[in-house]
Amino acid sequence: MSGKETFLFAKWSVEVHRRSFRRSVSIYLYPNKPIKVLASKSTTQKVIVDFLMSKKDWIEKNFEKFSLIAEKFPEKKIKAYEVFPFLGIERKLKVVITLNKKPFISLTEEHLLLHIPRNEWSASSLIAEHPTALKEIRHFYKREAVNLLSERLRFWSEQMGLRPSQVKFREQRTRWGSCSSKKIINLNWRLIVFKPEIIDYVIVHELAHLEHMNHSERFWSLVEKHIGNYKETMKSLKESQYLVEFLSEQN
Repeated sequence: MSGKETFLFAKWSVEVHRRSFRRSVSIYLYPNKPIKVLASKSTTQKVIVDFLMSKKDWIEKNFEKFSLIAEKFPEKKIKAYEVFPFLGIERKLKVVITLNKKPFISLTEEHLLLHIPRNEWSASSLIAEHPTALKEIRHFYKREAVNLLSERLRFWSEQMGLRPSQVKFREQRTRWGSCSSKKIINLNWRLIVFKPEIIDYVIVHELAHLEHMNHSERFWSLVEKHIGNYKETMKSLKESQYLVEFLSEQN
């Protein structure tokens, strides 16, 4: 059983999610979201508030960080000529009227084209008002990602002589890839936003874990053998990681 309640702490909204068998109190922070607290059904609000008070400075610093990130990576709007990254290239969203019965997305060097059926569009319409605009964008990115990531994984598997037992494509908030002890590799399909060098680095990183299930010196030597500038690529990924937020399901 679970429940949810809300209240105001300092200047922030708080959502408390209660779990029957939870023993501790945990806090999760997300941009433009209330503070999320996980607690047991028996934990009093006073205990939760006291815990929040003990973490107040940490909460303040993180929300300040979120504000800086929002300035650097403003929220994408589903509107004409909004810029969307694809394989490291910024492309402007443009509407194309189609005779097809269903909307779809296509790509050019400069544009992300949203094809909208003639009977669903009028000159006074806003793209954001189209009921499936974001859904179609997500569907296009995911489809292209699965194709490209699969192709690059096959290429690097041949180069490295390392093959996973299975590959899965997921949408993870904070992880770009993972490799299990069963040699199953997970790849975050939202990698399609980044330039090819970053995609290749993540794939090589996870394939290297098939040989070294750690981050030892031998692991990094194997990565460097195939991605000589991996440190710079890691830095580039970290600096641009928030570019993918427009593809988040909750949007």
